[in-house]
Amino acid sequence: MATARQAINKILSWVGIKEGPEADRIIINPWNKVTGCHAKSKLNAWCAITIASLLIQIKAAGYSKSAYCNKQREYYKKNGRWLDVPNRPAAGYVIFISGHEGLVTSTSYNGTGKYTSGNSANKVRTLSFNWKTGKAGKKKILGYGIPKYTK
Repeated sequence: MATARQAINKILSWVGIKEGPEADRIIINPWNKVTGCHAKSKLNAWCAITIASLLIQIKAAGYSKSAYCNKQREYYKKNGRWLDVPNRPAAGYVIFISGHEGLVTSTSYNGTGKYTSGNSANKVRTLSFNWKTGKAGKKKILGYGIPKYTK
């Protein structure tokens, strides 16, 4: 089984990948292969696909393969793998923001953190959030999903 560090390293290696053939080859197609779907980054919202594909590729457990943020969020809540705001998430948790999601790559005790997501300005990029205020930029953080990793 995978570790949170493997998830973080993998998604950080994707930073800068733009919507289009490269995103499809590296991120979308591995997810398509497992799910039997035919998504394309230029045709589909792909932030949730990015997280599902990431966890598929590192062979993690305890996550949803859904292409929809709300379905992934429901999965974590239903399976008791949910952390509410304003609790401090661990690196490797999935952050859910109004209409978007990403992977938490770091947090600090002062409340700041970083997350990386696909389909953010049409590419994979890293952004800041504040777990104490429950905000990622101007958007509200809805909470955090906890994939199953080995220690």
